[in-house]
Amino acid sequence: MQVSILLRSIHSLKTDLEFKIFILGIFFLASAPSLAFLLILFPVISSLRKNYKNLKKDKLNYLLFGAALIMISKSIITSYLGSNEITNWDSILNWAGLGNWIPHFLIYFGSQKFVQNSDQRSLIAKTLILGTVPVIFSCFSQYFLGWYGPYKLFNGLIVWYQRSRINLNEPITGLFNNPNYAGAWLAMTWPFLLTYLFEKRKNGSKLKLIIVFAFSVLFIAAITLINSRGALLGTLASIPLLFGQGVIIWFFPLVTLIFLSIFICTLPIAPENIKNIFCFLIPNNFLSNFNEFTLRVENFPRIIIWGKALNLIAQKPFFGWGAATFPILYFSQYGDWKGHAHNLFLELSISFGLVTSLLVFSFIGILLFKTFRKIYKSKIFENYFERAWYASIVIFLILHSFDIVYFDARISILFWILLAGLRGFLNQTKNLKSFEEQ
Repeated sequence: MQVSILLRSIHSLKTDLEFKIFILGIFFLASAPSLAFLLILFPVISSLRKNYKNLKKDKLNYLLFGAALIMISKSIITSYLGSNEITNWDSILNWAGLGNWIPHFLIYFGSQKFVQNSDQRSLIAKTLILGTVPVIFSCFSQYFLGWYGPYKLFNGLIVWYQRSRINLNEPITGLFNNPNYAGAWLAMTWPFLLTYLFEKRKNGSKLKLIIVFAFSVLFIAAITLINSRGALLGTLASIPLLFGQGVIIWFFPLVTLIFLSIFICTLPIAPENIKNIFCFLIPNNFLSNFNEFTLRVENFPRIIIWGKALNLIAQKPFFGWGAATFPILYFSQYGDWKGHAHNLFLELSISFGLVTSLLVFSFIGILLFKTFRKIYKSKIFENYFERAWYASIVIFLILHSFDIVYFDARISILFWILLAGLRGFLNQTKNLKSFEEQ
């Protein structure tokens, strides 16, 4: 009996240690992604080893199994049986491209143990907020103090880019390599901070409320300085996703005013005195992202890119062209260079085929559909961190409908951990329902 209790105690201690290491990895994910990956790797592998039988029972996982099988098969066939028909492209890039997907599937599977209940998910959300403090610091030190990197530590294991700017109207990057990456991270973290602020307004001390509110103001200021349209859109989208119909009375007039101001400021025929009134509401650095509004297709380059990406997919719909082929194909066929398809679904379809993309995004869509009603309609949970979790994933998908920041490992790792949290939420509600019925 005593031996049994001792063994359970040792197992509990080991599990707690794994969770603590996982939390530490979450904390360093933004500021030191290489270190974070090493920290997350141990608990994830341990979880996979112990939980693989349950993973096989989850039928939804078979969509990812199928996608992984197609991608690996594509890489093998191209490397050993196929002929290279694309100039300046090597089939080894397929294997490198797998690194953007297969390890993340494994992170999704292995993370579920650490996001299986509300307390764990709330703690991870708060850790994300705390881990974003260095991002905010890097943004303001770059903008106000002119601290330009790259700053490297441990022989390049940790890098803060903080790219130099020629003029003050250029966006800042913070510790990220690109302003869109920085904007995406802040936009995906914002729902958790807003929820934490809401929580402190209801239950916390005044001092904690003031601290969280001040950090929220700095957060919004950093998003403004990053000058990312996607980040602003994600920040706005998080409000109704968190608070539902209760905010409609003021949210939609606010959004209408913002977009009306941008429209009038970019409308060539608008009178200058009216422009001055509306342009006063929009920061100049953000307004510089928008061209003068016309209905010419040249003014909507994303639509042009998407159309040409669809043409490439139609030429090889089943297995795709190969990883990292889009810029080469686009340049060879259209004489212009574009780094990616500006849409993650299209990018994955070009790289590994339409079937692969449908499997992956069907998995994401089903998970979102199943959790939506439980999070927003069910009375079992009143924890707003569940809504923030959902909102962060939706923001990711909004950003990737017209841009791709997935290839920054911090953002992709965060996304798959968030998906694991949704799976944990579904399992938790299922268990609670079963308990209530007994």
